[in-house]
Order: sequence, then structure tokens, then C-alpha cells
Amino acid sequence: MNQRHIEVHPLTGAMGAEIHGVDLSREMDSQTFGTVHQAVLDHGVIFFREQTITPAQQMAYARRWGNVHLHPHMPCLAEHPGIIEIVKKEDDTIVFGANWHTDQMFTPTPARYTILYAKQVPPVGGDTLFANLHQAYDALSDGMKAMIANLRTLSIYDKKKKRPAAMTPTAPEVDPEPYEHPLVRQHPETGRKSLYLCHIGITRQIVGMSEDESRPLLTYLLQHATRPEFTCRFRWDVGSLAMWDNRRALHYPVNDYFGYRRVMHRITIEGERTF
Repeated sequence: MNQRHIEVHPLTGAMGAEIHGVDLSREMDSQTFGTVHQAVLDHGVIFFREQTITPAQQMAYARRWGNVHLHPHMPCLAEHPGIIEIVKKEDDTIVFGANWHTDQMFTPTPARYTILYAKQVPPVGGDTLFANLHQAYDALSDGMKAMIANLRTLSIYDKKKKRPAAMTPTAPEVDPEPYEHPLVRQHPETGRKSLYLCHIGITRQIVGMSEDESRPLLTYLLQHATRPEFTCRFRWDVGSLAMWDNRRALHYPVNDYFGYRRVMHRITIEGERTF
């Protein structure tokens, strides 16, 4: 079905854009999908507001982008496999994924896209930060680019990390395995290079180095990548939906809303193997 006139409004100079004129409860025609796809490529993360969609409609939208990625450690909604309900209760002191990361980097095919829909939000707080890994790479010196060009990292899931009470797995978790990824990744659609790493709890070390030897360089690169000039910040409302490209963006959910409940529905799209 055709959509009305679409407007793409950049959120900051670094990344992010709000898209107006798209109703995600309706089937998206090819022209609209092409416009939205280009917006993701251009801005790294896109936002839709005032959406009223069911889990089935969110899943239908997600499947336009590829195969749904099933999280190896977290349960999904029973009626909708592939949708993780992220819940922070009023008395929780921690949030799910409270650090700079790119989704499922601890798997051989990390998430391509994440689609996050707000069901319940606090009256203030609970924003999400995003960082542009293309810009972070471009801003490195030629010497640093040469030094890290062929480095690879080991990422591993931290099964001991704390989660909100409602996010505790219902079954025992398998022992995680480490997976290798390039520290500098070329985007498969645009050809642009970017840094590719998570916080030190996931991206543990550089291949061929010990964790202690790797930590100074990985810490520096993460701090560099998350400098304010490479970031944007999104404030959620009920009905907001964000979609970001994990191949070129980090994100960080801000834990500043103790005493309030927050409920989000998340779908991730399976990405490519990195070589």
C-alpha cells in the first residue's frame, strides 16, 4: 500500500534521522521501502514516532530486512519467536545491555539491524545513545589506521553479567564460545570502513595478544568512537520505533529512571559473517 509523502529529518550532524509519513502498521510498498533503506544507510539509525503496531506487524516489518536473528541466550515472546520483551521494573537498579555495544557481536553472524519498539516508557529518562563508527574510523590518524588495518578481535558472551529481574533466562545457558571479527570492518552495502568493537566485556582481546596487552588499545578505540561529536541521543515516547545498523553503530541505553517501568519489544536481523 502506498504511504503519504515521506520526510527524513536528520537528528544531529553525526548520525540519526526521524522519518515522518510512514505507517508501520501497513504493508510498505517498494518505493517507500527503498526510501527507508537509503535513510538507514545514510544516517545509521532511524526513528519513527507515534506508531501503533502489534507484535505481528512489527515482525512483518522486520522480515522485509532479512532473516530474524534468534538470541542464543534470551527467551522470546511465546507467541512471537524472535521478539524479546525487554523489561525494567520499578525496583530494578540495572538495565539490559547498559554499555556501549553492537548487538550479538558474540555470534558468528552478528545482527545486521535491530528494531526496537517502545511499549511503556518512563516520564523522563531512559534515552538511548548511538555512536557513528564510520566517523570514528575516518577521524583516526593515518598511523593508527595502518596499525589496526589487519587486526582481528575475539568476542565472547558474558553469561555472568547482571540483568533486570524480568530478563533472567528461563533455562540454563550454554557455555559461550569466542568468535573472531575484524577490528576494521568494511560495510557490505556502502563500502565504507568503520571500527567494529564492543565494550571490553564482549570484545575481550586482539587475536595474537593477551587480554592485558589488548586492553589499552581497545579501551582507547572505544573511548574515541563514543566521543560526543560522533553521537546522537534519542528520547523515547510510547509508540516510538528505532532501527539501527549494527555494522556501523554502537548504542547505549541510559540507566537514569529508577522507580519507573520500561517495556520494549526488540527484534534483530541476522547479518553477514565477517571475514
